[in-house]
Amino acid sequence: MMRVKLVVVQSLVLALAAATAFAATDDATQLYERGYLRRAASACEQRLAANPHDAEAGALLSRIRSTQGDMDQALKLATAAVGSDPRNADAQYALSEVYGRKARDASVLSQAGLAGKMRKAGEAAIALDPKHVDALDIMVDFYSMAPGFMGGDKKKAAEYTERIAQVDPAAGWQRKAENAMRAKDTTLVGQCYAHAAEAQPVSARALVQFASWLAQPWRDQARSEKLALQAVQLEPWRIGGWQVLVALYAYEDRFADLDDVLKRSEAAEPSHLAPWYQAGRQLVVLHKDPVRAESYLRHYLSQEPEIGAQSWAAARWRLALALEQQGKKSEAIGELDAAVKLDPKNEDAKKDLKRLRG
Repeated sequence: MMRVKLVVVQSLVLALAAATAFAATDDATQLYERGYLRRAASACEQRLAANPHDAEAGALLSRIRSTQGDMDQALKLATAAVGSDPRNADAQYALSEVYGRKARDASVLSQAGLAGKMRKAGEAAIALDPKHVDALDIMVDFYSMAPGFMGGDKKKAAEYTERIAQVDPAAGWQRKAENAMRAKDTTLVGQCYAHAAEAQPVSARALVQFASWLAQPWRDQARSEKLALQAVQLEPWRIGGWQVLVALYAYEDRFADLDDVLKRSEAAEPSHLAPWYQAGRQLVVLHKDPVRAESYLRHYLSQEPEIGAQSWAAARWRLALALEQQGKKSEAIGELDAAVKLDPKNEDAKKDLKRLRG
Protein backbone atom coordinates (compact mmCIF):
# COMPACT_ATOMS: atom_id res chain seq x y z
CA MET A 1 0.00 0.00 0.00
CA MET A 2 2.83 2.40 0.87
CA ARG A 3 4.50 1.78 -2.52
CA VAL A 4 1.25 2.53 -4.34
CA LYS A 5 0.80 5.78 -2.43
CA LEU A 6 4.37 6.79 -3.22
CA VAL A 7 3.84 6.24 -6.94
CA VAL A 8 0.65 8.27 -6.80
CA VAL A 9 2.37 11.15 -5.00
CA GLN A 10 5.26 11.17 -7.46
CA SER A 11 2.88 11.15 -10.40
CA LEU A 12 0.87 13.98 -8.92
CA VAL A 13 3.97 16.09 -8.41
CA LEU A 14 4.75 15.79 -12.11
CA ALA A 15 1.16 16.49 -13.07
CA LEU A 16 0.96 19.53 -10.81
CA ALA A 17 4.11 20.89 -12.40
CA ALA A 18 2.38 20.62 -15.78
CA ALA A 19 -0.68 22.38 -14.40
CA THR A 20 1.48 25.23 -13.06
CA ALA A 21 3.08 25.65 -16.47
CA PHE A 22 -0.37 25.84 -18.03
CA ALA A 23 -1.65 28.44 -15.60
CA ALA A 24 0.11 31.26 -17.47
CA THR A 25 -1.74 30.67 -20.73
CA ASP A 26 -4.30 33.14 -22.02
CA ASP A 27 -5.77 30.90 -24.71
CA ALA A 28 -9.51 31.25 -24.18
CA THR A 29 -10.43 27.90 -25.69
CA GLN A 30 -7.95 25.98 -23.53
CA LEU A 31 -9.07 27.86 -20.45
CA TYR A 32 -12.68 26.97 -21.20
CA GLU A 33 -11.94 23.31 -21.88
CA ARG A 34 -10.05 23.00 -18.60
CA GLY A 35 -12.83 24.57 -16.55
CA TYR A 36 -11.38 28.06 -16.01
CA LEU A 37 -14.50 29.82 -17.24
CA ARG A 38 -13.92 33.16 -15.54
CA ARG A 39 -10.50 33.55 -17.09
CA ALA A 40 -11.85 32.31 -20.41
CA ALA A 41 -14.63 34.91 -20.28
CA SER A 42 -12.13 37.66 -19.51
CA ALA A 43 -9.93 36.59 -22.42
CA CYS A 44 -12.93 36.57 -24.77
CA GLU A 45 -14.05 40.00 -23.61
CA GLN A 46 -10.59 41.40 -24.28
CA ARG A 47 -10.56 39.89 -27.76
CA LEU A 48 -14.02 41.22 -28.57
CA ALA A 49 -13.05 44.68 -27.34
CA ALA A 50 -10.15 44.62 -29.80
CA ASN A 51 -12.22 43.04 -32.59
CA PRO A 52 -16.04 42.94 -32.23
CA HIS A 53 -16.19 40.54 -35.21
CA ASP A 54 -14.06 37.85 -33.54
CA ALA A 55 -16.47 34.95 -34.11
CA GLU A 56 -14.44 32.45 -32.11
CA ALA A 57 -14.36 34.66 -29.01
CA GLY A 58 -18.03 35.56 -29.39
CA ALA A 59 -19.07 31.91 -29.69
CA LEU A 60 -17.07 30.87 -26.65
CA LEU A 61 -18.34 33.77 -24.54
CA SER A 62 -21.87 32.83 -25.59
CA ARG A 63 -21.37 29.35 -24.16
CA ILE A 64 -20.07 30.79 -20.90
CA ARG A 65 -23.01 33.18 -20.57
CA SER A 66 -25.33 30.26 -21.30
CA THR A 67 -23.72 28.32 -18.46
CA GLN A 68 -24.35 31.31 -16.21
CA GLY A 69 -28.01 31.32 -17.21
CA ASP A 70 -27.87 34.64 -19.08
CA MET A 71 -29.68 33.31 -22.13
CA ASP A 72 -30.45 36.69 -23.68
CA GLN A 73 -26.78 37.70 -23.72
CA ALA A 74 -25.77 34.21 -24.87
CA LEU A 75 -28.17 34.41 -27.82
CA LYS A 76 -26.98 37.89 -28.71
CA LEU A 77 -23.34 36.79 -28.71
CA ALA A 78 -23.97 33.60 -30.70
CA THR A 79 -26.07 35.41 -33.27
CA ALA A 80 -23.38 38.05 -33.69
CA ALA A 81 -20.70 35.36 -34.01
CA VAL A 82 -22.62 33.62 -36.80
CA GLY A 83 -23.20 36.98 -38.46
CA SER A 84 -19.48 37.75 -38.35
CA ASP A 85 -18.48 34.35 -39.74
CA PRO A 86 -21.32 32.09 -40.95
CA ARG A 87 -18.76 29.41 -41.86
CA ASN A 88 -17.44 29.09 -38.32
CA ALA A 89 -18.66 25.72 -36.99
CA ASP A 90 -18.12 26.73 -33.35
CA ALA A 91 -20.31 29.80 -33.84
CA GLN A 92 -23.08 27.70 -35.37
CA TYR A 93 -22.79 25.23 -32.51
CA ALA A 94 -22.95 27.99 -29.89
CA LEU A 95 -26.18 29.19 -31.50
CA SER A 96 -27.57 25.65 -31.48
CA GLU A 97 -26.67 25.26 -27.81
CA VAL A 98 -28.44 28.48 -26.84
CA TYR A 99 -31.62 27.50 -28.66
CA GLY A 100 -31.48 24.07 -27.05
CA ARG A 101 -31.22 25.49 -23.56
CA LYS A 102 -33.97 27.99 -24.24
CA ALA A 103 -36.21 25.19 -25.57
CA ARG A 104 -35.63 23.16 -22.42
CA ASP A 105 -37.12 25.89 -20.23
CA ALA A 106 -39.70 27.28 -22.69
CA SER A 107 -43.44 26.82 -22.75
CA VAL A 108 -44.88 24.00 -24.85
CA LEU A 109 -46.00 26.52 -27.47
CA SER A 110 -42.48 27.90 -27.89
CA GLN A 111 -40.52 24.64 -27.72
CA ALA A 112 -41.17 23.52 -31.29
CA GLY A 113 -39.83 26.72 -32.82
CA LEU A 114 -36.76 26.82 -30.60
CA ALA A 115 -36.03 23.13 -31.18
CA GLY A 116 -36.22 23.69 -34.91
CA LYS A 117 -33.69 26.52 -34.67
CA MET A 118 -31.46 24.31 -32.53
CA ARG A 119 -31.58 21.60 -35.16
CA LYS A 120 -30.87 24.00 -38.03
CA ALA A 121 -27.82 25.54 -36.34
CA GLY A 122 -26.54 22.10 -35.27
CA GLU A 123 -26.82 20.79 -38.82
CA ALA A 124 -25.02 23.90 -40.09
CA ALA A 125 -22.14 23.25 -37.67
CA ILE A 126 -21.83 19.63 -38.80
CA ALA A 127 -21.98 20.62 -42.48
CA LEU A 128 -18.98 22.88 -41.84
CA ASP A 129 -17.16 20.38 -39.62
CA PRO A 130 -18.43 16.77 -39.85
CA LYS A 131 -16.21 15.82 -36.90
CA HIS A 132 -17.55 18.48 -34.53
CA VAL A 133 -18.27 16.23 -31.52
CA ASP A 134 -20.34 18.80 -29.61
CA ALA A 135 -22.55 19.44 -32.63
CA LEU A 136 -22.97 15.71 -33.25
CA ASP A 137 -23.85 15.29 -29.59
CA ILE A 138 -26.51 17.99 -29.62
CA MET A 139 -28.12 16.32 -32.62
CA VAL A 140 -28.34 13.12 -30.58
CA ASP A 141 -30.19 15.16 -27.95
CA PHE A 142 -32.56 16.55 -30.55
CA TYR A 143 -33.43 13.27 -32.25
CA SER A 144 -33.69 11.28 -29.00
CA MET A 145 -35.71 13.80 -27.00
CA ALA A 146 -37.94 15.59 -29.53
CA PRO A 147 -41.36 14.02 -30.14
CA GLY A 148 -42.03 12.59 -33.59
CA PHE A 149 -44.12 15.53 -34.78
CA MET A 150 -41.14 17.82 -34.08
CA GLY A 151 -38.70 15.60 -35.97
CA GLY A 152 -37.59 13.23 -33.21
CA ASP A 153 -36.18 9.98 -34.53
CA LYS A 154 -34.49 7.32 -32.35
CA LYS A 155 -32.84 5.74 -35.40
CA LYS A 156 -31.18 9.02 -36.37
CA ALA A 157 -30.11 9.53 -32.75
CA ALA A 158 -28.34 6.17 -32.91
CA GLU A 159 -26.70 7.11 -36.21
CA TYR A 160 -25.32 10.34 -34.76
CA THR A 161 -24.10 8.45 -31.71
CA GLU A 162 -22.09 6.15 -33.99
CA ARG A 163 -20.65 9.16 -35.77
CA ILE A 164 -19.40 10.48 -32.43
CA ALA A 165 -17.79 7.11 -31.70
CA GLN A 166 -15.96 7.21 -35.02
CA VAL A 167 -14.47 10.62 -34.23
CA ASP A 168 -13.86 10.11 -30.50
CA PRO A 169 -14.31 6.55 -29.17
CA ALA A 170 -14.43 7.59 -25.51
CA ALA A 171 -17.01 10.29 -26.20
CA GLY A 172 -19.03 7.83 -28.25
CA TRP A 173 -19.23 5.33 -25.41
CA GLN A 174 -20.08 8.11 -22.97
CA ARG A 175 -22.93 9.14 -25.23
CA LYS A 176 -24.12 5.54 -25.39
CA ALA A 177 -24.08 5.47 -21.59
CA GLU A 178 -26.30 8.56 -21.50
CA ASN A 179 -28.68 6.98 -23.99
CA ALA A 180 -28.80 3.82 -21.86
CA MET A 181 -29.48 5.91 -18.78
CA ARG A 182 -32.49 7.47 -20.47
CA ALA A 183 -33.68 3.97 -21.28
CA LYS A 184 -33.11 3.05 -17.59
CA ASP A 185 -30.83 0.17 -18.56
CA THR A 186 -28.36 0.40 -15.67
CA THR A 187 -26.42 -2.68 -16.72
CA LEU A 188 -25.74 -1.21 -20.14
CA VAL A 189 -24.84 2.16 -18.59
CA GLY A 190 -22.02 0.56 -16.59
CA GLN A 191 -20.79 -1.40 -19.60
CA CYS A 192 -20.67 1.73 -21.76
CA TYR A 193 -18.80 3.72 -19.11
CA ALA A 194 -16.31 0.86 -18.83
CA HIS A 195 -15.72 0.88 -22.59
CA ALA A 196 -15.28 4.67 -22.51
CA ALA A 197 -12.66 4.41 -19.77
CA GLU A 198 -10.79 1.73 -21.73
CA ALA A 199 -10.89 3.58 -25.07
CA GLN A 200 -7.74 4.92 -26.68
CA PRO A 201 -6.55 7.59 -26.42
CA VAL A 202 -7.30 7.63 -22.70
CA SER A 203 -9.86 10.25 -21.70
CA ALA A 204 -9.66 11.67 -18.18
CA ARG A 205 -13.29 12.75 -18.52
CA ALA A 206 -14.30 9.16 -19.27
CA LEU A 207 -12.27 7.89 -16.32
CA VAL A 208 -14.06 10.34 -14.02
CA GLN A 209 -17.50 9.39 -15.27
CA PHE A 210 -16.86 5.69 -14.77
CA ALA A 211 -15.32 6.41 -11.35
CA SER A 212 -18.45 8.37 -10.40
CA TRP A 213 -20.62 5.47 -11.54
CA LEU A 214 -18.62 2.97 -9.50
CA ALA A 215 -18.47 5.17 -6.37
CA GLN A 216 -21.82 3.96 -5.04
CA PRO A 217 -21.37 1.56 -2.07
CA TRP A 218 -23.10 -1.28 -3.93
CA ARG A 219 -20.73 -1.04 -6.91
CA ASP A 220 -16.91 -0.99 -6.76
CA GLN A 221 -15.46 1.82 -4.66
CA ALA A 222 -11.92 0.45 -4.78
CA ARG A 223 -11.91 0.56 -8.57
CA SER A 224 -13.58 3.98 -8.44
CA GLU A 225 -10.67 5.32 -6.38
CA LYS A 226 -8.12 3.82 -8.77
CA LEU A 227 -9.77 5.43 -11.80
CA ALA A 228 -10.13 8.81 -10.08
CA LEU A 229 -6.45 8.79 -9.12
CA GLN A 230 -5.57 8.01 -12.72
CA ALA A 231 -7.76 10.89 -13.91
CA VAL A 232 -6.15 13.50 -11.63
CA GLN A 233 -2.73 12.24 -12.66
CA LEU A 234 -3.60 12.77 -16.34
CA GLU A 235 -5.40 16.07 -15.95
CA PRO A 236 -5.02 17.63 -12.49
CA TRP A 237 -6.84 20.77 -13.62
CA ARG A 238 -10.14 18.88 -13.98
CA ILE A 239 -12.11 18.91 -10.73
CA GLY A 240 -14.17 15.76 -11.38
CA GLY A 241 -11.52 13.30 -10.29
CA TRP A 242 -10.80 15.22 -7.12
CA GLN A 243 -14.50 15.33 -6.31
CA VAL A 244 -14.86 11.58 -6.65
CA LEU A 245 -11.90 11.07 -4.33
CA VAL A 246 -13.16 13.39 -1.60
CA ALA A 247 -16.61 11.80 -1.73
CA LEU A 248 -15.07 8.33 -1.34
CA TYR A 249 -12.73 9.34 1.48
CA ALA A 250 -15.53 11.11 3.37
CA TYR A 251 -17.74 8.04 3.06
CA GLU A 252 -14.96 5.75 4.28
CA ASP A 253 -13.88 8.04 7.18
CA ARG A 254 -10.41 8.37 5.64
CA PHE A 255 -9.96 11.87 6.97
CA ALA A 256 -6.17 12.06 6.58
CA ASP A 257 -6.51 11.12 2.91
CA LEU A 258 -9.42 13.54 2.59
CA ASP A 259 -7.41 16.49 3.90
CA ASP A 260 -4.45 15.53 1.74
CA VAL A 261 -6.42 15.29 -1.50
CA LEU A 262 -8.16 18.60 -0.84
CA LYS A 263 -4.80 20.34 -0.46
CA ARG A 264 -3.56 18.71 -3.66
CA SER A 265 -6.66 19.74 -5.57
CA GLU A 266 -6.18 23.34 -4.49
CA ALA A 267 -2.49 23.23 -5.40
CA ALA A 268 -3.49 22.04 -8.87
CA GLU A 269 -5.98 24.89 -9.31
CA PRO A 270 -6.25 27.48 -6.50
CA SER A 271 -9.22 29.26 -8.11
CA HIS A 272 -11.45 26.19 -8.22
CA LEU A 273 -12.51 25.05 -4.74
CA ALA A 274 -15.36 22.77 -5.82
CA PRO A 275 -13.77 19.69 -4.15
CA TRP A 276 -14.00 21.50 -0.79
CA TYR A 277 -17.72 22.00 -1.31
CA GLN A 278 -18.14 18.36 -2.30
CA ALA A 279 -16.29 17.19 0.81
CA GLY A 280 -18.39 19.39 3.08
CA ARG A 281 -21.61 18.39 1.38
CA GLN A 282 -20.78 14.69 1.64
CA LEU A 283 -20.06 14.91 5.35
CA VAL A 284 -23.29 16.83 5.96
CA VAL A 285 -25.35 14.29 4.03
CA LEU A 286 -23.70 11.44 5.92
CA HIS A 287 -24.05 13.26 9.28
CA LYS A 288 -20.34 12.82 9.90
CA ASP A 289 -17.94 15.22 11.62
CA PRO A 290 -19.97 18.45 11.22
CA VAL A 291 -17.08 20.53 12.56
CA ARG A 292 -14.88 19.33 9.72
CA ALA A 293 -17.75 19.87 7.26
CA GLU A 294 -18.11 23.44 8.52
CA SER A 295 -14.42 24.17 7.97
CA TYR A 296 -14.52 22.80 4.42
CA LEU A 297 -17.60 24.81 3.50
CA ARG A 298 -16.21 28.02 5.02
CA HIS A 299 -13.08 27.52 2.95
CA TYR A 300 -15.22 27.13 -0.16
CA LEU A 301 -16.96 30.39 0.73
CA SER A 302 -13.60 32.19 1.02
CA GLN A 303 -13.59 33.08 -2.68
CA GLU A 304 -16.07 33.54 -5.50
CA PRO A 305 -17.09 30.20 -7.05
CA GLU A 306 -16.01 29.34 -10.57
CA ILE A 307 -18.71 29.74 -13.21
CA GLY A 308 -20.80 26.57 -13.26
CA ALA A 309 -19.75 25.53 -9.75
CA GLN A 310 -22.05 25.41 -6.74
CA SER A 311 -23.23 28.86 -5.73
CA TRP A 312 -22.56 30.63 -2.46
CA ALA A 313 -26.27 30.16 -1.70
CA ALA A 314 -25.92 26.38 -1.98
CA ALA A 315 -22.77 26.40 0.15
CA ARG A 316 -24.39 28.51 2.87
CA TRP A 317 -27.36 26.16 2.95
CA ARG A 318 -25.03 23.18 3.47
CA LEU A 319 -23.08 25.18 6.06
CA ALA A 320 -26.32 25.83 7.92
CA LEU A 321 -26.97 22.10 8.11
CA ALA A 322 -23.45 21.48 9.43
CA LEU A 323 -24.06 24.10 12.11
CA GLU A 324 -27.42 22.57 13.00
CA GLN A 325 -25.75 19.18 13.43
CA GLN A 326 -23.47 20.85 16.00
CA GLY A 327 -26.45 22.25 17.88
CA LYS A 328 -25.77 25.82 16.71
CA LYS A 329 -29.36 26.61 15.82
CA SER A 330 -29.19 30.42 15.76
CA GLU A 331 -26.09 30.41 13.53
CA ALA A 332 -27.76 27.87 11.26
CA ILE A 333 -30.81 30.12 10.91
CA GLY A 334 -28.54 33.02 10.01
CA GLU A 335 -26.87 31.01 7.23
CA LEU A 336 -30.21 29.77 5.91
CA ASP A 337 -31.57 33.30 5.85
CA ALA A 338 -28.50 34.41 3.88
CA ALA A 339 -28.84 31.47 1.49
CA VAL A 340 -32.47 32.30 0.72
CA LYS A 341 -31.65 35.97 0.15
CA LEU A 342 -28.90 34.97 -2.27
CA ASP A 343 -31.16 32.48 -4.07
CA PRO A 344 -34.90 32.88 -3.43
CA LYS A 345 -35.50 29.80 -5.60
CA ASN A 346 -33.63 27.49 -3.24
CA GLU A 347 -36.66 25.57 -2.00
CA ASP A 348 -34.61 23.23 0.21
CA ALA A 349 -33.08 26.16 2.10
CA LYS A 350 -36.52 27.76 2.47
CA LYS A 351 -37.98 24.55 3.91
CA ASP A 352 -35.09 24.18 6.38
CA LEU A 353 -35.40 27.83 7.43
CA LYS A 354 -39.10 27.37 8.10
CA ARG A 355 -38.41 24.15 10.01
CA LEU A 356 -35.75 25.68 12.27
CA ARG A 357 -37.79 28.80 12.97
CA GLY A 358 -40.67 26.57 13.98
